[in-house]
Amino acid sequence: MLLDPGEDLAYISLSFQYKAEDELEIAWDDEAHFHPFVLRFHEFQVMVDTIAAVHNLEKWIPALLLRRFVGIESFSELQTISAWELEMRKASGLFTEVELQAWFEKSKQDHENFWDSCDRKWSYQEPFGWVFEGNDAYSLRSSADSHFPFKQWNRMLAELGC
Repeated sequence: MLLDPGEDLAYISLSFQYKAEDELEIAWDDEAHFHPFVLRFHEFQVMVDTIAAVHNLEKWIPALLLRRFVGIESFSELQTISAWELEMRKASGLFTEVELQAWFEKSKQDHENFWDSCDRKWSYQEPFGWVFEGNDAYSLRSSADSHFPFKQWNRMLAELGC
């Protein structure tokens, strides 16, 4: 996994390198046509744990850097992930208690009404594996994307124990 925050954080790119010479952008977050959702929450947690262990980092570092790339499919899942993210933000020591509470409350308010009409869902589909699809999915990890490296991605997930 290669994360490129860009020069001004306006275009954040996540790439997957499955061979030394093969690097493919699998997600991005920008101010125009974003496609950030590439990780299921469980995969995200396993990756955070692995990256932290391999690179001797505190978990909050990869957690906060990769959090934007988690595809969430329901308000209840958002609440679970937000609570976990709140713990990572606390662990970072970068935020005051007031800032943390304000962030948590704002994230709940911003999304409560959105989820009633949200059309996105993780589903397992052969031969792809897990895909994120629907009108609100904004993911390259979909059965319609012939360029997503499903075979290599699924092998990497299996090696991680996902």
